[in-house]
Amino acid sequence: MKAGLVLTDSGPVAVSFVAFRAGVDARLGVLNAAGGVNGRKIVYSWADDASSPEQNSTVTRQLIEREQAFGLIESSVVASGGADYLDKNGIPVIGQAIDVSWGKHQNMFSASYLVASGPSVSTFGEFVRSQGGTRAVLMDSLLTESAQRYRQQVTDSLQSAGVTIGLQVDVATEVTDPAAVVERMKAAHIDTIAGGVTPDILAKIIPAVRAAGIPMKVILAPTGYDPVLLQQIGPLLAGTTIYLSPVPYELNTPAHQTLLAAMSEYAPQIQPPRQQIALEGWIAADMFIRGLQAAGSCPTRESFIRGLRGVHSYDAGGLLPRPVDFATNLGQLSACYEFVRISDDGRSFVPLQPPLRCGNRLG
Repeated sequence: MKAGLVLTDSGPVAVSFVAFRAGVDARLGVLNAAGGVNGRKIVYSWADDASSPEQNSTVTRQLIEREQAFGLIESSVVASGGADYLDKNGIPVIGQAIDVSWGKHQNMFSASYLVASGPSVSTFGEFVRSQGGTRAVLMDSLLTESAQRYRQQVTDSLQSAGVTIGLQVDVATEVTDPAAVVERMKAAHIDTIAGGVTPDILAKIIPAVRAAGIPMKVILAPTGYDPVLLQQIGPLLAGTTIYLSPVPYELNTPAHQTLLAAMSEYAPQIQPPRQQIALEGWIAADMFIRGLQAAGSCPTRESFIRGLRGVHSYDAGGLLPRPVDFATNLGQLSACYEFVRISDDGRSFVPLQPPLRCGNRLG
């Protein structure tokens, strides 16, 4: 059985996706060593979309038409480039739902959605209130549809819990002068940072916040769960809380032990192996395997899509804190997330207690 793997392996955000392929290799390595699915081992060809929607469209077509891939595993910020083509041709796609296209196509599967087409959830707002946050600055970029949708999700969640949006900052233009941003935060009595803020931006803003003596209750980010990042700029990010869909490595479950042993065997080049993106790659490959199992002994693309949509309780072998129902999760935010905080010395991730927090769907 041949799959296609589409990665953002070059371009401005490629560094975030380096370990995804390693996670795929580890999961497929375990599968193939055990004989595959119904006696079929899974191999793949891969392509780089270079952070370009046009290139994404080109390489997805090449993998399907030239390489004869049965389906795709994808980790890309521009999956929308090839999404319509893949839907039209009934190609199953498994991966990270980073942009809004994932919620619009029945052939595309993800265990969680960073950006959803459905309503927001109260989880983020309730977390901020539980930590004492009352007035937030939203830091994000409005350059894409996905970024705008993400901002609205966070806004709805915070406001549902009574957290006021006191300030909005376009990080694409204003972060070049952190001191000026912090002065605006101080004037607006901000005690919470939220939104689509990335670690590189926080590494500039947080030291300026500290220098200004602003008492921050919450710094909440969707990304940054990466030990390599701690080695590089961990002390600058101390106190930042990151929310996750998978169970964090620090809980050291049997599922994590299996994954890490496989990473050591099949992807030893990734050091340290405890990276979120490797975890996401493992889960995506595991979902591809689950789809083949659900498709029966003579799988077709149609039976794969129908079979995986019929899986009502998927937890990636224990790596997801709550089972996912693929019949109903299309385009929907999860109501449950794990929360970890970067330690005061910036050297480790500390799961909060309780690490899993669940809210309600809004609307």
